[in-house]
Amino acid sequence: MKKLLWMLLLAVLPLACTGQERFPAFPPDNVTNEMDFHQMLSQMHIKLPELTPRAEDPNRPAGSVVQNPDNPEGRYMYNGHDLNRSLFGLWDNYDDTEEGFFPGKEPWRVGTYTPISLTKMHNGKEITTADEWWNKRRPEVVKDVQECLYGFFPEADRLPAVNFKSMEFDGKRAGREYTQVNILGEVDCSSYPAVKNAPTVSATLRLPRNVTKPVPVMILISWDMAIDQYWSIMSEQGWGLCIFNPNNLQPDNGASLTDYLIGLVNKGHWRKPSDWGSIGAWSWGISRLIDFLLTDPRIDPKGIGLGGHSRYGKTALYAMACDDRISIGFPSDAGSLGTKMNRRHWGQDLENSASPSEYHWMAGNFLKWCGPLKKGQYLPRKVELLPVDAHSLLALCAPRPVFFNGGTTSQWSDPYGIYLTEAAATPIYELLGHTGLVMPDPKPEVDKAYISGDLGYRYHNGGHTDAPDWPAFFEFAKKYIDF
Repeated sequence: MKKLLWMLLLAVLPLACTGQERFPAFPPDNVTNEMDFHQMLSQMHIKLPELTPRAEDPNRPAGSVVQNPDNPEGRYMYNGHDLNRSLFGLWDNYDDTEEGFFPGKEPWRVGTYTPISLTKMHNGKEITTADEWWNKRRPEVVKDVQECLYGFFPEADRLPAVNFKSMEFDGKRAGREYTQVNILGEVDCSSYPAVKNAPTVSATLRLPRNVTKPVPVMILISWDMAIDQYWSIMSEQGWGLCIFNPNNLQPDNGASLTDYLIGLVNKGHWRKPSDWGSIGAWSWGISRLIDFLLTDPRIDPKGIGLGGHSRYGKTALYAMACDDRISIGFPSDAGSLGTKMNRRHWGQDLENSASPSEYHWMAGNFLKWCGPLKKGQYLPRKVELLPVDAHSLLALCAPRPVFFNGGTTSQWSDPYGIYLTEAAATPIYELLGHTGLVMPDPKPEVDKAYISGDLGYRYHNGGHTDAPDWPAFFEFAKKYIDF
């Protein structure tokens, strides 16, 4: 009996010896974001630091003021910005250097990090040819991107089949006739029938009626309710539109990581640190959706575009890097772990996402890059050791055209860091015989489209939105896609 009790105890408290919080070996039905987040920390033997009270923290930006004097552990304000401190001790920063869009009085907070060369292999050898990129350096980058940040896709024999069904009807919006196809991809759950919520690949496709040739289609990662807004933009240009709702495949939270697609593949178990997160699952779903779209003769197979805004912009960039059938991309204002350089501490940082509200996007392994590089020092951070950054992910899309954007009041997403990503990925585009980002000005100017190269950028006057930049995107796209 004692032996049985000990076996049960060890099953329920498998991590007792680590000094971390204890979790059951198999996830309970009431998993929360916080529970899953801390379970991953325990699994990786990561203990959150005990931080100095915020009001006494010497690393707090000078001049910042607490928003609520009765809550000194709450958020602070600095120069009109809402400041927070990550669970690993990094304060939000809005003081740039003179080179950036918003120079400030404490530019040292941006940090100084060793640049990551996309043309230097792990063994130190410099690649000089396209063949070396495709066969030597690119495979290294793919592995690092997955291992360090986004997680590995499950083995093919663990991935489920998807059976698509569709229903069509005709409609009219803003004077333009269309055929709408409601798409439902039923994911085969036979490998784990106990999954609580069956995932689906759900999308809505609209195609112009009475066309005489196949049309390009823009897949947008969004919600169904956005279809009329985006249809008015796409139809004016002669494009089709496909709205992909990712939350029916994998909800945007950590509480569902033991359910839906990820839970199905893992048979209800906790994720391992190298397993994919929500962004990886959504990207897989986009590829399955493309499988279906390419069976429709009304769609131009060389005109598949992919876009998404904010967290869905992160997904769009990763999905494009993983699937070369995507001809052009518009990952909009996607910030950290998307289109901005993560090693640049401005606005949204990698460490901001290391929290119960955002960690689920990534593999657990990304938590390894949080915190100071040396104990007792604020900068540099462990991200100095991260072998890849946003420009690495963008380079995996090369030589296909990609359009980035940012806004003057969307400082959280770091519009200057987004521009730097394209500049840093340009050497790979050039190595492959393309032009990358062409920037004739010292730095991007407001409301000016830089689209003469194969990487496009526009810094609009305004906030966190893609709306002002669609005209520039379509002008950019005309160089590559017939519409």
